[in-house]
Amino acid sequence: MASERDVVFTAFMLRVRDVLDGGDRAVPLRLRPSSLHPVAQATDEWFYLRARSEQVIAEANAMLRGHAELVDLQDEYGTGVLAFVLRRGARLARISLGQTGRQAWVELERPYASGVQPVEPEDPAVLEDLVVELLAQRVASAD
Repeated sequence: MASERDVVFTAFMLRVRDVLDGGDRAVPLRLRPSSLHPVAQATDEWFYLRARSEQVIAEANAMLRGHAELVDLQDEYGTGVLAFVLRRGARLARISLGQTGRQAWVELERPYASGVQPVEPEDPAVLEDLVVELLAQRVASAD
C-alpha cells in the first residue's frame, strides 16, 4: 500500500526509488530498427524525445538527489547533427537525428549494449526504461 508521501510521486519516480533499493533491474527496451521517414516526421519524433527527456531526467534526479549520482542531459553541438546524450557517470545513451536528402531517421546509441544494427525507440515511454537501464547498471556495478 502506498504511503501518504508516495501520492506526490509519479509511477516513474517510485520506480527510480525501487532501483535505488536494488529492484527493477531487468528492463528490456522496446526498440525497433531505425528507418527512413520524411524529414519533418523524423524531426518531430526526435524533438518530442528530446523534450520528454527533460521531464524524465527531472523526475529521476528528484529521487536521486542526496542518494546517488544524478543523470545528466547534454545537447550535442558543433557536430552538424541534432543529438542529445543521457549520461550517468561513464555510461551514456545518445539519441540523434540523421538525414540523407529528404529522408531522416532517429537513432539510439548505447555503447555499453551489444548489437550493431541502428535502432530507435518504439515510443517516448522508452525514455523511462532507458533511464532505469542506466541507473540499474550503475547500481549493479556498485554491488
